[in-house]
Amino acid sequence: MIDLAALPDHAARDNLLTAVLTGLMARGPVESDVVEALGAALSLDEVETVDLPSPSGSRLLLLAGSGKKGIKSFNVSTSSAIVAAAAGASVVKMGSRATSSVMGSRDLAESLGLPHSRTRSSIITAVERSRLAFVPIEDMIPVLDQVYGGRFHVLNPLSFGLAALAARLRGGVLVFGLAHPKVDLAARVLGRLGVSEALVVASGNTAGYFADEFGLGDRSLTCRLTGGTVGAVHTFEADDLKDLGLSSPNLVHPPRSATEAVQWVLDALAGEGNPAHVHLIALNSAVMLMAAGLARDLADGYGQAEAAINSGRAWAKVEALREEALCQQTI
Repeated sequence: MIDLAALPDHAARDNLLTAVLTGLMARGPVESDVVEALGAALSLDEVETVDLPSPSGSRLLLLAGSGKKGIKSFNVSTSSAIVAAAAGASVVKMGSRATSSVMGSRDLAESLGLPHSRTRSSIITAVERSRLAFVPIEDMIPVLDQVYGGRFHVLNPLSFGLAALAARLRGGVLVFGLAHPKVDLAARVLGRLGVSEALVVASGNTAGYFADEFGLGDRSLTCRLTGGTVGAVHTFEADDLKDLGLSSPNLVHPPRSATEAVQWVLDALAGEGNPAHVHLIALNSAVMLMAAGLARDLADGYGQAEAAINSGRAWAKVEALREEALCQQTI
């Protein structure tokens, strides 16, 4: 990985790196391969580990997703982070620009006018002031981004942790979305690379396509990393969610354009969007609220998220964040 990144012929570098990552994925993915590949990729940039304090009364949430999902949708994670913050969680959302979809987390954050945080002090200030900090990943790994960014459109070994590890943020609990069924593998990899507390989530359908969110397709998967120990994989079938009163028509289709994707999010956060979109956002917010220790279970978290949307608090959070971004620009 390190030798390929240093090749002066960028076309040869891209082709060889693609061959290596594809080969590692095809034969596994194997935990040791993924750990070594991620470790090598992360070593290309000199980034110090940043410890973040947790707020009183809950656990700080670090949120990231693998992207490159087989089930396409709008940007659920960033939308859900806003709702979770409106419901009382303290969230640090890490995100990047789109590679395989019409809009990535960073693209959405910029379209919504959300402020970005790039230093420890700015992240802490944003969390204290607004309960939500958005951290652009590419800015943390400029060397690796030149080699890797925007080039790989399908899941590969680096997808099992790069988005969560690039900024070297530690503290609280990481909620990591993975567009692959091996959520336990991602949990083990994250543990070996310095994460102590995490919840890895995924969802998929019978055709074998997966998304890095909870609640898409026919089943959802979770796996916890607690104190460095990886727990069992839990499977939630669509009927399981129905029994919790969380069922909704699974009619989430990919947006046709970035403009449409932004409008879907704005409508959903205002409580006026497609019910399936609102449901998916509330469901993923519920997962976050559980991880933060603010909800007893999915049903409780879902109710809190739904209340944050219906009461207007989620929309108020968007407006407050926009005002904060304008203040930053003025300063």
